[in-house]
Amino acid sequence: MTELLVYGVEFFDWFVGRLHAIVNFFFYSGSRVYWLFLITSLLFAALSYRRYISNSTFELRAFIRFVVPKHIYFHPSAIVDYKLFIVNRFVRPVTALTAFMSTAAIGIYMGEWLSSSFGSNWQGFEINVWTILCFTLLYALASDFVTFLNHALHHKLSLLWPIHSVHHSAEVMMPLTVYRKHPIYGVIKFLIRAPLLGAVQGLTIFLFMGKVDPLTIIGVNMFHAVFLLAGSCLRHSHIWFSFGPILNYFLISPAHHQIHHSARIEHRDCNFGEVFAIWDYMFGTLILPSEDIRKNLVFGMALNAPQRHPTLTRAYL
Repeated sequence: MTELLVYGVEFFDWFVGRLHAIVNFFFYSGSRVYWLFLITSLLFAALSYRRYISNSTFELRAFIRFVVPKHIYFHPSAIVDYKLFIVNRFVRPVTALTAFMSTAAIGIYMGEWLSSSFGSNWQGFEINVWTILCFTLLYALASDFVTFLNHALHHKLSLLWPIHSVHHSAEVMMPLTVYRKHPIYGVIKFLIRAPLLGAVQGLTIFLFMGKVDPLTIIGVNMFHAVFLLAGSCLRHSHIWFSFGPILNYFLISPAHHQIHHSARIEHRDCNFGEVFAIWDYMFGTLILPSEDIRKNLVFGMALNAPQRHPTLTRAYL
């Protein structure tokens, strides 16, 4: 009886801790729905509102209805998004910890192997502005390419597509749709990313010989922060925003990713990138935003297709 009581208390503490973590998710800077990213996305949404809805006057109530329309945020597809977001928060800590340790372990092993094989007299690069810039750019490119590769494999391999299709079955999109993912997707993603990104980490450990930490704070986080601040919450939304005819060739805008979620079959295998558009350009999968696409954009698995994941249970099974 005492043991059952102890287990009950421990479970209650764990459960309350998970609920607390869900609330804190909006106040954690590593989250895609961090409050600051939501606010900056509102600024980009205001530009979209001014361009496509009202270019003369700005009415607050009309803008609020434009940003959070009831027919989207109370849509059955959105309800499944909410459920997946909450339930996955209870599963995620275990898978995320395992994946993080895998990447770190591979990075440390690779760094030690390079040091023992080639680095008997190597002291690391001299730290200056140019080495910081080179490290920042190379690491950001490598990390983004691994993300592109993982995304493309989930579309191209029939074994992985059913898992990823949970994400693409969203019929409406709002910021939490980014977390409309089967928990197994996270495991597979890190199994792909861990060896590749771990090897890159190992190489940076060797090249900079323990001087990576301050560079990571200054550099890599800067790239990711700029990406998140640049309207990233609009990527999974109904609000169209592109970076313009020139930047659209180099960077993935919210409009790029919305095309990727299009129900039209010709759009499904396009715009796999997260930050940089260069990978899609190189592999012939880049589709640029256009007014014609914007006006005819419909989200989902296919046009007029029945919803394959109408409930949380169906999404998991």
